[in-house]
Amino acid sequence: MEIYTRKGDKGFTSTVEGEKVSKTDILLETQGKVDEVNANIGHLRSIIKEDLDAEEKTEVDEYLKNVQYKLYRIGTDISSRFKQQHISKEDVDFLEKKIDFFQEKSGKLENFIYYSGSRSVTYTHVVRSITRTAERTFAKLIQDIDTPYDYKYVNRLSDFMYALARYIKFLTGEEDEIVK
Repeated sequence: MEIYTRKGDKGFTSTVEGEKVSKTDILLETQGKVDEVNANIGHLRSIIKEDLDAEEKTEVDEYLKNVQYKLYRIGTDISSRFKQQHISKEDVDFLEKKIDFFQEKSGKLENFIYYSGSRSVTYTHVVRSITRTAERTFAKLIQDIDTPYDYKYVNRLSDFMYALARYIKFLTGEEDEIVK
């Protein structure tokens, strides 16, 4: 597989279906935002591997690796204009179960908190905010179609990241810093 093809040098590229699309198209903007989330999760995984001493580190890494794969599949679904759909209700349910588990361990949130703490905690919040940006871009793309599970997954993913940040704080013994 070639890294460069020179086909995009005039501001156009092709979808997985072979459709020629401007690089300014909302389709590519959305695909790029999802890719940005994916790359930042890769960075988060490296930070967690360095920062987290808890035995749950491997499990957290596997969750994030799974998310990266799902985001890759979402990218192909976007490129096919959802003719292909690799994300299912079960994928969204998986995130919800993990959110519930993280919240059960870290405790129910009673106040607004500062996005503070260790590198792994704060970078999880960075990924959460990048995911929210991707979600808003994605919402523009799907305005005129039935909402695919891909979008629901990205929507739930930012909640997953929020809950994960608090779970990592729990694992490291850090306290939430309450906004007063």
